[in-house]
Amino acid sequence: MNEVRFNNNLLYIENIEISFRSKIMQIKHEGDKIFVLLNIPPKKELSYDDCHNIYCYSNMGKMLWQIGERPKGDDTVFTMINIIESELYANDFLGRRFSVNKDNGSIEKMNITK
Repeated sequence: MNEVRFNNNLLYIENIEISFRSKIMQIKHEGDKIFVLLNIPPKKELSYDDCHNIYCYSNMGKMLWQIGERPKGDDTVFTMINIIESELYANDFLGRRFSVNKDNGSIEKMNITK
């Protein structure tokens, strides 16, 4: 297993350095995939990348995907990622929890968290 760590907006996979526009909030590493959640600061207008702030990289540093579009609109940023029983979940600022396909980043289903 490769050493994976981050500092501010830099992700390190062994000796590979990957730079992001925003600070990294959280990473999850499972098998040959590294899931990265960026911390998007509050701002008046959010870009597509701001609202799709989860990325997946291989252990070799290759970007595999950026999270797909949500079924109910893309008006907020993601705030947390989790892997529960081998499933990837992403929560957004509105309290919605999404099941995410780990192979391609598509949103498979949505639940409202309480």
